[in-house]
Amino acid sequence: KESDMEKMQKENQSLSGKLEGTEAVKQFLVGKVREIEQTLAKRRDDETKITQQIASDQEVIAFLDGRVQELERNAHVLTEQKKQAEAELVTVQARSDKKVAVMSDTLRYERERLAENEQQWKTEKKVLVKEVKSCRAQIIALQAERDGYREQVERLKKVVLGAAGLNGSPMRNR
Repeated sequence: KESDMEKMQKENQSLSGKLEGTEAVKQFLVGKVREIEQTLAKRRDDETKITQQIASDQEVIAFLDGRVQELERNAHVLTEQKKQAEAELVTVQARSDKKVAVMSDTLRYERERLAENEQQWKTEKKVLVKEVKSCRAQIIALQAERDGYREQVERLKKVVLGAAGLNGSPMRNR
C-alpha cells in the first residue's frame, strides 16, 4: 500500500506537474488568443476604416469623374463655339474689308466729283459774276437811256404843248 501510495503520490505529482504545465500552456495560449483576438479586432477596425475610406474615396472619384466629364463636355462645347466664332470673325472681317474697299472707292469718287464740281462752280461763279456786272452795267446804261428818253419826251411834250397852246390846235381835244 505504501508503494501504491508512493506511486500515487508520484503520479499525483506528475499529474500536478502536468496540470501546472498544462495550466501554464493554457494561460500562455489564452494570452496568445486574447492577443490574436485584439489584433484581429484591430485589423477588423482597420479593415472597416479602410473599407469606409475606400467607399469615401470611390465617392470622391465618382464625383471627380463626373466633374471631369462635365468639364470635358464644356471644353468641347467651348472649343466648338470658339471655332464658330473664329469662322464668323473671318467672314465678318472679309465682309468688312469688302465694305471698306467699296466705301473707300465711293469716297474717292465722291471727293473727285466734289473737286470737279467745285472747280465747275468756281468757273460758273466767275461767269455769273461777270454776267451780273455786265447786266448791272446794262441796267445803268438802260436807266440812263430811259432817263434821257424821259427828258426828251418831257421836252417834246413841252414843245408840242407849247406849240399847240400857241396855235390853238385841236390836238388838245383829242
